[in-house]
Amino acid sequence: MTKDTKPRPPRAKRLLLTRAWLLMRMQWRGAAAGFALSLLAVGASLYQPWPIQIVVDTILTDKAPPPHWLTPYMSDKSVALLVICGVLLAVYFLRYALNAWGTMYFVRAGLEMTHDLRCRLYEHMQKLSLLFHERHAVGDSIYRVTWDTYSIQTLFNSGVVPMINALATLIGMLIIMWRFDPLLTLLALAVVPALWIVIKYYGERIGQTSVEFHDSESKLSTLIQETLTAIRTVQAFVREEDERRRFEDDTGRSVEANLRLMREQIMVGFIAGLITAAGTVAIIWVGGERALNGHLSVGELIVFITYVGMLYTPMATLSGLATAVQGALAPFRRVVEILTANPVISDKPKARRLTDCRGLVRFEHVSFSYDPGRTVIKDVDFETRPGEMIALVGPSGSGKSTLLSLLLRFYDPQQGRVLVDGVDVRDYQYRSLRREISIVPQEPILFSAKIAENIAYGRPDATRDQIIEAAKQAEAHEFISALPEGYDTPLGERGTTLSGGQRQRLALARAFLKNSPILILDEPTAALDAETEAAVLRTLRRLRENRTVFVVAHRLSTIRDASSVLVLQAGQVAERGTHEELLARHGPYAHLVELQFGPAK
Repeated sequence: MTKDTKPRPPRAKRLLLTRAWLLMRMQWRGAAAGFALSLLAVGASLYQPWPIQIVVDTILTDKAPPPHWLTPYMSDKSVALLVICGVLLAVYFLRYALNAWGTMYFVRAGLEMTHDLRCRLYEHMQKLSLLFHERHAVGDSIYRVTWDTYSIQTLFNSGVVPMINALATLIGMLIIMWRFDPLLTLLALAVVPALWIVIKYYGERIGQTSVEFHDSESKLSTLIQETLTAIRTVQAFVREEDERRRFEDDTGRSVEANLRLMREQIMVGFIAGLITAAGTVAIIWVGGERALNGHLSVGELIVFITYVGMLYTPMATLSGLATAVQGALAPFRRVVEILTANPVISDKPKARRLTDCRGLVRFEHVSFSYDPGRTVIKDVDFETRPGEMIALVGPSGSGKSTLLSLLLRFYDPQQGRVLVDGVDVRDYQYRSLRREISIVPQEPILFSAKIAENIAYGRPDATRDQIIEAAKQAEAHEFISALPEGYDTPLGERGTTLSGGQRQRLALARAFLKNSPILILDEPTAALDAETEAAVLRTLRRLRENRTVFVVAHRLSTIRDASSVLVLQAGQVAERGTHEELLARHGPYAHLVELQFGPAK
């Protein structure tokens, strides 16, 4: 098992880029096809200025001989001009067709990268401990999975692809321009240091502003999720206007962060544009002087100036590339923060599978704390056997739910051991351990799926007959059959279309179907009326047969049937015994009963 590791944001850009490269490499076939087509498109673009030189120096001014393929048409210059235009049109068509074809490969590869990253992040999140999820807002996690994962596509389509295309174009342009005129080529490159300074200055600022923007968007997502989840409470307390103001304030902060980000990106483009414009003007001035002195023909000057414009385009791309990469690294860093968070709970190298579980459970001097200096469970020691039901009672915060979470191995104790069938639960594969435990929570969790699928959630390979039998045992078959589509009736989110008792009985049917030797009941009748409670209790009596049952309860109707009652106070077992024994002692348990239900009789 690894130590409890809090996710730390990776600071090194190299680490982020390495992780991004590993994801991109998985789509190398599509990327390679796209780059091959793009390089062919770059090659086609390098031929675009040449027909212009032929038009100026050969057809219009007769200052240069025609190329051999044009000689047959030179008897009629209008025909020759038409041929040149046709060639130019073919070059443009070839360039754009290759670009479009290559872009399709890039888009698909980028989306596949996003898909892979999203699935990997979602899978890893499910492996992280409850402690992690309790410390991270659900809305923030949702935002990271749904939106921050697009950063890998941005890094690829707005970073790697333009960079390679720009470098290929730049190299091709420089080779051709150097053959034309080395002096003018060096002059064209004089703007590079200025562009680098601009990129360096604004790149860091854009990276920081991008982090602020994505953090504000994440907080906004969290606010939406929290408000809509608690919409009943919001409306019941007439807080709609307050929530609107909160949303408006958070949205305003997000807009301001986005405006700062856009402002800095626009400034980069503006300054880079001025620098390249100054370089172009300098080329026109110096090149014009050289043309006047006979060092260049008019056609060659026009071609060179055209190449300068084409040279500055990839330079501008590379200057904007830094800002695009910085902007994409901010959300990608948020994804990597999660991926580098180590699960608190994991299997030992040689962990064993738990099979044929008998349900013998022992807590052996167990102590646990969520944070240093705040002990929640203190030296708890007891044992229970199959067929017994242990009731856990005590005030809120006394450690009842935490104790059962240790049995499920949602957390590991700092001291002592939790044993199942005489073996420390840390020596089992935690997934096999949890398969042997069923849980019926106080608020049943139902999914937006059919009723049959909800019942079979813990045993997805169950047959329809097995599902129906489990529903009958939970006294749920009757109301399910009365629904329009029976077991195929789809439930809304969290099963809100059903009553509390119906949801509880579906949770019990799920436990029946899973048929685990250890059963955990967390306040199973707390929110039920007397009639529904009586039906659920009948179901519980059947469900507990030959099982080890733990129940968190306050209602006497549930506690009376317990084999033993453990009274927890401040994480310690204050007293234990049957319901009648504890009442007779007039200790903490009797006091709790008196506070909740009046003097015991």
